[in-house]
Amino acid sequence: MTMQVNIVMGGPSAEYEVSLHSGFEILTHIRKDLYKIRIVTITKSQQFFYSDIGSSLPEFSELLSPEKSDRFKGPFTAASSDPVWENCDIAFLALHGSYGEDGIIQGFLDTLGITYTGSGVLASAIAMDKIISKFIFIQNGFTVPPFSVFGKNFPDITPDILERKHGFPCFIKCPQSGSSRLMGRAGSKEDLVDLINDLSKHSPGLLVESSIEGPEFSCGVIEQNDGSLIPLPPVEIRPKSIFFDYKAKYTTGESIELVPAPQPEELLKQIQKIALDAHRAIGCSGISRTDMILNDDSLYVLEINTLPGMTKNSLLPRAFMSCKGTYSDLIDTIINSALNKRQYGVK
Repeated sequence: MTMQVNIVMGGPSAEYEVSLHSGFEILTHIRKDLYKIRIVTITKSQQFFYSDIGSSLPEFSELLSPEKSDRFKGPFTAASSDPVWENCDIAFLALHGSYGEDGIIQGFLDTLGITYTGSGVLASAIAMDKIISKFIFIQNGFTVPPFSVFGKNFPDITPDILERKHGFPCFIKCPQSGSSRLMGRAGSKEDLVDLINDLSKHSPGLLVESSIEGPEFSCGVIEQNDGSLIPLPPVEIRPKSIFFDYKAKYTTGESIELVPAPQPEELLKQIQKIALDAHRAIGCSGISRTDMILNDDSLYVLEINTLPGMTKNSLLPRAFMSCKGTYSDLIDTIINSALNKRQYGVK
């Protein structure tokens, strides 16, 4: 019997369009002869739409506005979304950011008894929270950039203290946002205060990090069909902008990504070991991607992603394909990892 795969994309996070691009790329490359395909788009207002895919694929514009397309059925709320999940064998999560990568949709699918790709509730929530994950990294012996937490629960932390501790430039981040959204680089105290005032509208606690200078790397980890974990070749990132921001990540030509990274073999193995150890420390399943920076012979762990981007410019697919695999092979591997999770009763 042909397996039905629901490709889930969109959501209310700041990474809405990135998620749609990931979903569209998966939809383009998934093997139509192996799976029955259903697109599930979640709008910014958390309405669910779905469309069963036949011989023709939708335009990207239809994913952006499913309510205007004759292909899609809906809207449904989460509470009324039973038709969306009918006959679903695997939910392939192409979601990024809050609601999709932070454990919320994972918990929802757990209550429905639907198997999904990627990590479960706890690992997703920990990895998505850049502050909590810092403490997990430290506890497991990783080196992280010096950081502070600014917000209402930390009344003694002031801009003056942040200036003295971190200097300039430094980075200010909402702890549960990715793709370099809801973050900024402060080059002065005035920048720092402006960013704090702006980002505090989105999160009660902000992560402030010292800037670490050096080459940046990203390393994916993927679960094989036999359940074993392997690290992918590390990618070296050379953004043309000051740092690897949203534009550099998702605009062709705005950064140079070299895979495998042109670095000594010993360093590449160290990067891969850290990525594997981070995946296990957080408790990830299926896939992950860990970002780090090299400075003075130390690798500083920045963050771990439990649902790495799957767009045509994303790092995980490029690393996988550098090993002679295809994008379709990557999709099959991720689906099989979800089936392994179901087999062993792991959520």
